[in-house]
Amino acid sequence: MTLLLDDTISLFTLIGLQEALNGLKLGSALVRTYFLLLFSVIIWGWTFVATKICLAFMSPIELVGLRFLIGVPLIFAIIRFNHIPFEFTSGELRAVIIGSIIIAVHFLMQAIAMTYTTATNTSWIIATSPLALAILSVLILKEKVGNHQIAGIIAASFGVILLVSKGEFGSLGWLKSIGDWMILASANTWALYTIVTRDVSRSRNPLLVTLCVFLPVTVLCLLYLGVFYNFRHLSSLPAEPVIALLFLGILGTVTQWFWQIGVAKLGAARAGTFLYLEPVATTILAVPLLKEPFTVYAAAGGLMVTAGVWWAQMGSKS
Repeated sequence: MTLLLDDTISLFTLIGLQEALNGLKLGSALVRTYFLLLFSVIIWGWTFVATKICLAFMSPIELVGLRFLIGVPLIFAIIRFNHIPFEFTSGELRAVIIGSIIIAVHFLMQAIAMTYTTATNTSWIIATSPLALAILSVLILKEKVGNHQIAGIIAASFGVILLVSKGEFGSLGWLKSIGDWMILASANTWALYTIVTRDVSRSRNPLLVTLCVFLPVTVLCLLYLGVFYNFRHLSSLPAEPVIALLFLGILGTVTQWFWQIGVAKLGAARAGTFLYLEPVATTILAVPLLKEPFTVYAAAGGLMVTAGVWWAQMGSKS
């Protein structure tokens, strides 16, 4: 009887240990997923700072071309490593071509805009992209918008005005802030790109779609660079822009892969909450490194943008 009791206790102990080990494995896997998502968002936030550094030494089209020259082969290598097949229907290929045109406008517009505005303002204004997506979905896809989304759009709009005007509402000079308004426009081009490539990104691997969308832009930029750019200029660049360019091309690209892993593990909705930290990451680095001002109005505007986006997304989920 005692032996049977001891065996039973041992069995339950083993089961308990196995369950604990399984729990630890699940917990560590979840921690790794959170780390990948957090790492991706921080890197994306810092890419605005890296872009600002590079623009002090090269033109916007040179920056976009060189960044893609580094990043596109890296995406291709990741695709080959994961044995992702290159397959598209004629309808999907049409969406990819249109998406490529939009993404070319998006990146060039954003790079040009950042010659006129700060990395901090850029990151907070770009955070309105989900709201731009909601508005364009109503206009193009005829989707319905709820009260939460309307309230969120209004709150975020006031936040953008605070960021652009710096609290000086009486002076209309802020209406001429070309860089900030171009960044706001680029939030809309990104939303438009998302809508155009939505279906093909669902049916095909998003990394494959990203590669095929980026490839024509890369070729066009390289043709321009081949004619007008002296590549020997790269050898005379200081270390700072070289590091920033490599950061954009390598880490800014690899995090696309990390982000997809996180989305696959947690789902788009839960992973999307990490994006609220992107402008925070930009601000934390841009203020000390680029000596960018961060005023009370910038803080209030950023909080209004974040609150507006959060409120709108909570409404869309409910």
